[in-house]
Amino acid sequence: ILTLWPIALFWRKGRPVSARQWGLLTLIGLAGAGTSYTYYMSLTRLSASLAIVLLFQFAWIVLLIDALVTRRMPALEKLLGIVLIVIGTVLAVGLGGAGGAHHGNPGKVTFGLLASAPLWAVLLGLSSAVFYSLTLYLSAYVDMESSPVLRSAITLTVSGIVMAVVFSPVHFYTVSLWHGLWYWGSLVAVFSQTLPMLLMYIAIPRIGGRMAGVLGSIELPVAVLVAHLVLSESVTPMRWLGVVLILVGIVVSEWRVIRPKPMQVASRQTS
Repeated sequence: ILTLWPIALFWRKGRPVSARQWGLLTLIGLAGAGTSYTYYMSLTRLSASLAIVLLFQFAWIVLLIDALVTRRMPALEKLLGIVLIVIGTVLAVGLGGAGGAHHGNPGKVTFGLLASAPLWAVLLGLSSAVFYSLTLYLSAYVDMESSPVLRSAITLTVSGIVMAVVFSPVHFYTVSLWHGLWYWGSLVAVFSQTLPMLLMYIAIPRIGGRMAGVLGSIELPVAVLVAHLVLSESVTPMRWLGVVLILVGIVVSEWRVIRPKPMQVASRQTS
């Protein structure tokens, strides 16, 4: 917020934000706050690799939202993508594999990463996927002629107000804040909120929420890899296979968006 508002006030490029757009940006800000709250609260009891897998269920949830809004059944490739995502999720969280409640007994079905995970934490992880899906879906309707910096500032302000209400302001004045917490908190704020929101508002109106979901899927393998390298979380080959299947499912579900149209191919050949 402190970074974007000064830029937005002095860099007055683009169309003014209409009242309708203010309402839309407010909804996106509320959805963003919901994503942050549910995701980070789930991380208090879930491993980072499990939390990110649950968050990535947005890939099929956003398709469900689109089907409910448009009242049209998803195309065949989207249904196939959903199946691949579900299978990949089962493998990625270790359902049916070793390392769960019956570790060491291959004859029994295990629950993998979910074995020691509280139900409320898993539900929070899935809720973060719902809120993130709403963020992506609604972002496709913002006015791309208005300033992306101003849009980002408005959205993050709404999210910040919500988070300030949810969490007591006493947390802002803890002793640890002046012993390094402000530094790490600032880094997290820039790379998890400011830059993603700004880049999202620049890109999504031009490429659409669906394509943004495909491009954003690179976050999944990166997050799992970092959880393994930095946090020393165990990532088995079967779980990596699940991650790959989720990525393949996302790409398959948006294949019509990714592949070039016949006219585009013809124009390239003639040029």
